[in-house]
Amino acid sequence: MLKIIILTAGLGERLRPLTYLVPKPYLPLRDGLIIEHILSWIKSQDLHYDDLIIVTAYMTDKILSLLGNAMRNIRFVTADQLLGTAGQLWYVRELVNDNDDVIIINGDVLTDASLIKALEYHKSNNADITIISINYKLTARYGVLDIGPNGEFRGWLEKPTITLPIVTGIYILRGSLIKRLNKERLDMNKYIETLRQMGLKIIVYLMDGNYIDLGVPQDYLNSLVT
Repeated sequence: MLKIIILTAGLGERLRPLTYLVPKPYLPLRDGLIIEHILSWIKSQDLHYDDLIIVTAYMTDKILSLLGNAMRNIRFVTADQLLGTAGQLWYVRELVNDNDDVIIINGDVLTDASLIKALEYHKSNNADITIISINYKLTARYGVLDIGPNGEFRGWLEKPTITLPIVTGIYILRGSLIKRLNKERLDMNKYIETLRQMGLKIIVYLMDGNYIDLGVPQDYLNSLVT
């Protein structure tokens, strides 16, 4: 079976003072809330999932009142401690089965990429974990020197652009990897590295599409007006 879990149990420190009033995924974004845009994207995928779970940590009553009708058919789980991106999955361990495919989505990312294609890739490769990535273009803020191996000047590179595969905060895991978690603080990158060292099959799906990390203040502000 397929389950989808949205992680919203963070403090959103980079977006303070806004997140003193409401958790980051429940901030306004154009014609709705960030979380509502994520839910709309999930529902547009035509995925046949049997459970959609949102993990939250504080202001739960305010969250429920903000979502209103959008919360239909959604299960909320409240974390009583802030345990990091992987650690908060401990709170849903009783809601998943060992053989489930579980899509994990950070509650501050927006994309129009295909989850169906990512899930098919995960299954066809019989992976334990699929890290969903996207090519991100970085442009240097300054002109760059082209320097030879012996220190000779070979020319200028005017604000070059490089493309790197970045972490999107979206993952697909076997349910058994959630059920084995302990109640401790654990970030996803550390957990995945531990599993890699144990020999589990971890692959990367490089997706096509647009991507925004709304936890970055400037990106959030830009998204309000575009």
